[in-house]
Amino acid sequence: MKQLFKQLIAVALPEATSISWLERFRSVLGVVLALLAMISLGFLLASYGNTSSWIVASMGASAFLLFILPSSPMAQPWAVIGGSCVSAFVGVICTNYIHQLAFLIPLSVGIAILAMFSLRCLHAPAAALALLIPLSGLTDFHFVLFPVLGNAVLLVLCAILYNSLTGKPYPHRPKKLIKSSPVVKRENQIEDEEIDAVLARYNQVLDISKADLANLISQVEHGAYQKKLKSMLCKNIMTTEVVYVDLNSPLDRAWKLLRNHHVKALPVTDADRKVIGIITLEDFIKSSTVDFHQTIGQRIRGFMRSAAPGLNSLPNIVWQAMSKPVKVISEDRNMLDLAEIFCGDGHHHIPVVNANQQLVGMITQSDFVQAIDRSAIYI
Repeated sequence: MKQLFKQLIAVALPEATSISWLERFRSVLGVVLALLAMISLGFLLASYGNTSSWIVASMGASAFLLFILPSSPMAQPWAVIGGSCVSAFVGVICTNYIHQLAFLIPLSVGIAILAMFSLRCLHAPAAALALLIPLSGLTDFHFVLFPVLGNAVLLVLCAILYNSLTGKPYPHRPKKLIKSSPVVKRENQIEDEEIDAVLARYNQVLDISKADLANLISQVEHGAYQKKLKSMLCKNIMTTEVVYVDLNSPLDRAWKLLRNHHVKALPVTDADRKVIGIITLEDFIKSSTVDFHQTIGQRIRGFMRSAAPGLNSLPNIVWQAMSKPVKVISEDRNMLDLAEIFCGDGHHHIPVVNANQQLVGMITQSDFVQAIDRSAIYI
């Protein structure tokens, strides 16, 4: 029974808000100051203290939206001013021409909401005006101008001033909070057409703008994307069948391995399979004395002939021509650590080592880019 009661409470109670207490006090103070300004102005304009003649009750709910939910589409200036005036105008018309109270109130509210839909100025508190006016029997169209229009304009001006001064720019303009990743720029950005299609299927009014919705989705996707990238280790993307060469191997063996396996770099290891260098096609060319006007094939063949043992002093062993020291990365390092190595240091091939510094794999720029692409597709 106790467990059932807890479940009922969990279902009935809304989720706890994540808004800070500082933001709560800021919002409430804005409501207080705005209504205080309206009352003060009313006392200056009116020759008597009857507040009911120059302020309407719906402004309390409007103030709630403008200061508690300033990013809501219903809290934007056109929604507040247009929605309030349209609803008041509809209420006065219905009061003048419909005399049955049972039909007057439902029709007044319904027509007012339909008009706000059509004019794109949905403002929930304005519907209260379409109910208040018939109940009060108001038939004077001057009521639309004052107090309704006057209250709405003053409230919007207070919201613009207070929200802007306290760090909540108003009217609300959605802003991008995500900067482009230095690792990769994703091209599958959310398009307006995609949002429109989903909203059309959802077919309900959302109290959030389309731009804010797209921004929130992008932030969630960005967070999920970063989390997934951080969980990917080098051992998940490396090539495990590595072609490598011993440091004491002849150069012609290294050259044959490069050609036969169609690779551009060979890690050079010692007897314990620890990486001590790397030999690439560039290393062969740098060590060659062949004229640069010759083709690459001619240069390499000339280099291999001139490197024959006993003919001259040119290198003929791998360790004599390899590049060192070589940049390596641990198999347990995050894949993102490769970005700086590839982009900043100009490397194209990174040997991967285990805890004992032994060669266990190889990662190329192509492997890295393909891993980024795969992670972006399956978000």
